[in-house]
Amino acid sequence: MAALIGSIGLYIETHNPAFFINSLIEILVLYLLSRRGWVLLIADIVYWLLIGIPITYGFVTVFYGISSSDFIQVIMLKQLLNGVIVVSAASLLLPFIPRRWSNLEVKVKLPKLSYRIFELSMISIVLPSLVITLILSNNAAKIAEEQVSELLGVQAEHYAEITNNHLTFHQRMVDNLANTFSWQIYDSNHKLELLLDSHSQYPDVFSMLITDHTGFVTHGAPEDFEKTLRELPREEKMVDDRLYYQVPLSRNTHYISDVFQARGYGNDPIVAITAPYYESDAFAGIVQATLNLANFKKFESGSEALDVLVVVTDAKKQLVYASDALGLERLTEFKVEEVEQVYTETLPLLALNDSFYLYKKSITDSGWRIFTLSTPDTLIDAYRSDFYRLIVSLLIIASIVLLVTRRFSKQITRPLENIVKHFAANDPIPQKSRSVYSSAEIESVRDQLQQAQFFMLEYQRTLQQQVEEKTKELREANEKLAVVSVQDELTQIYNRRGFNQNAKNAFAVSIRHATPVTLAILDIDHFKNVNDQWGHSAGDQCIIMVAEEMKKRFKRDSDFVARYGGEEFVVFIAGGDVDVHKRMLEELRTNIANHEVYYEDTIISITVSIGAYSIVEDLNISYDKLVSNADKLLYQSKENGRNQLTMEKQ
Repeated sequence: MAALIGSIGLYIETHNPAFFINSLIEILVLYLLSRRGWVLLIADIVYWLLIGIPITYGFVTVFYGISSSDFIQVIMLKQLLNGVIVVSAASLLLPFIPRRWSNLEVKVKLPKLSYRIFELSMISIVLPSLVITLILSNNAAKIAEEQVSELLGVQAEHYAEITNNHLTFHQRMVDNLANTFSWQIYDSNHKLELLLDSHSQYPDVFSMLITDHTGFVTHGAPEDFEKTLRELPREEKMVDDRLYYQVPLSRNTHYISDVFQARGYGNDPIVAITAPYYESDAFAGIVQATLNLANFKKFESGSEALDVLVVVTDAKKQLVYASDALGLERLTEFKVEEVEQVYTETLPLLALNDSFYLYKKSITDSGWRIFTLSTPDTLIDAYRSDFYRLIVSLLIIASIVLLVTRRFSKQITRPLENIVKHFAANDPIPQKSRSVYSSAEIESVRDQLQQAQFFMLEYQRTLQQQVEEKTKELREANEKLAVVSVQDELTQIYNRRGFNQNAKNAFAVSIRHATPVTLAILDIDHFKNVNDQWGHSAGDQCIIMVAEEMKKRFKRDSDFVARYGGEEFVVFIAGGDVDVHKRMLEELRTNIANHEVYYEDTIISITVSIGAYSIVEDLNISYDKLVSNADKLLYQSKENGRNQLTMEKQ
């Protein structure tokens, strides 16, 4: 009941029905181990270490797809502690369950007293410790979640502000240069000098250029860019198709572009900042500066308490910058793929390159998005450490409690064990206790056992004499019974049971050593007529005569003869040549046919039919098949006229 209640709580929290399976297996294992005398607390710890935690690992990795080893450790530790809490609660409730609920007929191996004391002591310590620790750990986890959420949010705002200031700073530089060209008309050389001077003062600027009113690039900075422009054909120096030219032309305002690929001078992803300039109040062209995205790395700074990763995208969600650890390619579309949250309820979770990250987002004035990310491991490090410290503490406490309880239980049970030892050995029970740890209850048991021992010893002496007499009679009866059970009473040869016991063993040995064997079945011909004409006593004399002839013919230790039942006999012959076996059987048949049985004033002659089957080369046959084949050959002898031997071999 406790396990099912615990699993219901897990299902409500996780919506994972697989925990019910784990609970059912746990109940079954605990039942089996408790039947063997295990205390529930130890049995449950063994279950979770050997079965429960591996099952939980499979559930977590398959059902949730969690790859964080730290978080998996926390989940498995929580499952272990949850199981211990449930069993501890059940063990405390167990003494209060009505006895009629228990099946007293079920045989259960009782644990030692030391185990009982250890269990109660540990439960009294473990249950409150676990409850308090889990409450404190959950509170600490919530505080950690809030701190991480706040820190990621502050970092996101911080990076957004830095990015916004960075763009605004260079935008003002471009605006100032454009205003300079608007206030006074400069010749071409003077414009180039001002452009080169501005570029040299701003290290984050990748390149700068000036166009005329048609979008034709007239000047460039740095100097090598200017040299490159001079060598380009006119069509490649036209930028009238670029937004950073079209927006200032149409709106008469500065413009910060999205990320795009440079052309002409370098192929790096860049951001363009442009502003229009005027001559005689007429649009005369634009001033443009491009920022190298690689320089965004210098704005990234972590926190002593948290390892923060950064992702910057433009308004079109193109990747402007990402921390190197993320392994993302610039100018690709950055899609936020949120996944079901299992780490915390405070922060969203996104999947990125088969990894999971907690994140916060901030948006700049120009629509750029700043993401600050952190691995979930930052949340669970302290949580996991608390669990490990708790487990180590409980192991130390359990070791101390185990030593103390074993010693204490021995001091309680040793006096009682000494009394029982004397009682079982029929030694006089000491009049007084030899232990200072004895008690009034134990001394009461001592007095009652002393009286019981006196009467028991007297009874044993009388009973011993009776047992010895009965044992002697029983031994003699058993000896007679052992002979009767395997010997035919009339003929003093083996009966069917005795023959099968010996012949089967001899058959197995013969097969193992590839020794030829022959099994023959004999039947007295027309035996019913003998009984009907002269009586059963005459029939018995005929049966005895056949048995005597068989014993004369087959005397070796490896030969067995038996009365198989009624007028039927059987012979097992091992070793030698099967042709010799056949000759011996034929001689047996002839001797029986020529023998006369004298009964009162009557001479009786009988014949036998024999069926014999031999094994020579093909040893792949069973004993029962051997008997069956011989029996079939016996019936052939009878059908062919009786008083004959029919024999086959394989």
